[in-house]
Amino acid sequence: MSGAPSELSQAIPPDTGRWHLKGRLPSHWTRIDLQPRDLKLLRLLLEQKFLSHEQIVRSVFGGRERYTYLRVWKLRRFGFVSQVWVAYMKEGLFLATEQAFDYFRAQFVALPPPLGYPDARTISHDLLVSDIRFLFEELGFGTRWTSERMWRMGKSARLWAPDAIIHVGGDPFALEVERIQKMDARYEDIFLRYEEDSSISACLYVTTEELLETLLPKAEECRRIYFTTVGELFEKRAKAAFRNSRGHFLVIEENLEETLQKEPSG
Repeated sequence: MSGAPSELSQAIPPDTGRWHLKGRLPSHWTRIDLQPRDLKLLRLLLEQKFLSHEQIVRSVFGGRERYTYLRVWKLRRFGFVSQVWVAYMKEGLFLATEQAFDYFRAQFVALPPPLGYPDARTISHDLLVSDIRFLFEELGFGTRWTSERMWRMGKSARLWAPDAIIHVGGDPFALEVERIQKMDARYEDIFLRYEEDSSISACLYVTTEELLETLLPKAEECRRIYFTTVGELFEKRAKAAFRNSRGHFLVIEENLEETLQKEPSG
């Protein structure tokens, strides 16, 4: 974020109301100074649509739950973060606001606009995509992550897009997260796109045990479509293996580009 200040001071609006933290009124909250982790959170919220409380605690604020409450509460008070409630999630979901988007835009940082409200049909999918991003970052897998929202910027909303692009050693790998089965014709279209897209080194599919058995035969002619399960990815972590229908494997802790080059082209 070239040229962007590390902090932002902003006066509290007069009608903000009274906020309490464990019975104490933080009367000293008359402005906010955005810290590096605040900015990281705001960028993630714009890139990934939204995050859960648990994801923010674990992956942004290093497991410090009380400090997370304090910072997120303060970001909400000053209008940078909003919270929406989901029936099955105790803390709800957190989203960036127009004010957060305007802050980055003022610094000439291109980010997607904030999401208005989560789509209930894709919440679990989107949270899983974010969990995979945080796992890859923890493992040091890839030098850059481009979210679907970032990838779509400047493109038609009707254009097909991967769930993310992971750049490994300078080469882009598409990520697809699949937990609900689509129509066969849809898979044929997706697989063909990846096989013909020379800008993508390979596509990494993360799916369920049940769907893996369904998808592998459908990709029997696809050399560049690799699959693993959600369970294997999060249990084996760096040792998790992606495999294609020809029995070739890619392992996270190994060099993917070199491994791809060793696979026979025939």
